[in-house]
Amino acid sequence: MEPISPKDAANSAETEAAFSLTTVCHCPTLNEAQMLVSLLGSFGITAIIDSENYFRMLGSMMPGVGGIRVQVRQLDAEAALEILNESPVSQTTEDAE
Repeated sequence: MEPISPKDAANSAETEAAFSLTTVCHCPTLNEAQMLVSLLGSFGITAIIDSENYFRMLGSMMPGVGGIRVQVRQLDAEAALEILNESPVSQTTEDAE
């Protein structure tokens, strides 16, 4: 195994930071979060719902504290926020909070 050069290590850290997940929206329901994930996907932005399986399993018995988080890569966060700010779905979500 060859040692990693400091330059490669710095690039690795920058790359890791760009691909780390960041929350762009909090939704009151799983359905709304899924709509936003679909909306972002239509623009080519990969989004996930944090702990989606947890909310699927418990359903409405236990709502998410602080909302259900929609997350994207840090690299895509600015574009995602721009899309969500223009979306009627996200405006409805913000009004509900």
